Amino acid sequence: MHYRSPVGRRWERVMTLFRILISAVLLAALTACASPPSLKPGTPLDEARSALGRPTGTYTLPGGGTRLQYSNQPFVQSVWNADFDAQGRLVRVDQVMTDAAFSQVRAGKDTREDVLRGFGAPAQTFDYRLVNESAWMYRYYTYGNFRAAMFVYFDPKGTVLRTESGLDPWALGGSDRQ
Repeated sequence: MHYRSPVGRRWERVMTLFRILISAVLLAALTACASPPSLKPGTPLDEARSALGRPTGTYTLPGGGTRLQYSNQPFVQSVWNADFDAQGRLVRVDQVMTDAAFSQVRAGKDTREDVLRGFGAPAQTFDYRLVNESAWMYRYYTYGNFRAAMFVYFDPKGTVLRTESGLDPWALGGSDRQ
């Protein structure tokens, strides 16, 4: 009978977990060859879904189209929207974590659903009960790869009140979310 110390058994478990982790990373690297920007216009919806995997969001667009959304929030500052026409053919792919895309958000008109369809789930949410507002924060890179955050504020009914950009609070020193 072979005796294994508790330290030896623990070490074997650590090494097994390490091998599993390395295998998962290698598998992810091999399957990461397909990305939203690699799709060609006209690609069928089912083919895109098969190549890219499960989207983080699927939305119906005006006119009967479909949007597949691939978000890397909260830890990576990118969200890709792949828009398909009513016949299920790819029309365009956009990286929407940009100042230009955020400038399209309309105060007094857009709703939480519009913002969700445009940018996906936020990196963080805030409730400001004293002023009866809430906000969604999106992390992105602005001019010169400066780490920024876009805050979209909503009234209690879910209508956009305003947007504000500023420093990405997660990128500031002392944060536990870096």
